[in-house]
Amino acid sequence: FYVKLPKNVKEMHVILCDPMLATGGSAVAALEVLIEQYGVAPDRVIFANVISCPEGIEHLKQVYPLVKIVTACVDECLNEEKYIVPGLGDYGDRFFNSL
Repeated sequence: FYVKLPKNVKEMHVILCDPMLATGGSAVAALEVLIEQYGVAPDRVIFANVISCPEGIEHLKQVYPLVKIVTACVDECLNEEKYIVPGLGDYGDRFFNSL
């Protein structure tokens, strides 16, 4: 994936945005770049999203407990296909109108 961050990003407060927090895999990967590669302190990061589920929140809290999570809605759970239930479907498909 492509990464382009300011040289002094480790001195900044960062708001990392993603529309959904499902399994937490994408969030953890992005946080690894910020924290492990660029040296941003975890307590300077806010992960903001629109919809999440308990499994994703718990996974993110286990890996990066100092990162703050802000979400508009916590849905019930993930289903067998790792989609948020009831959720809103595949956000990428909706955003890029590829349904």
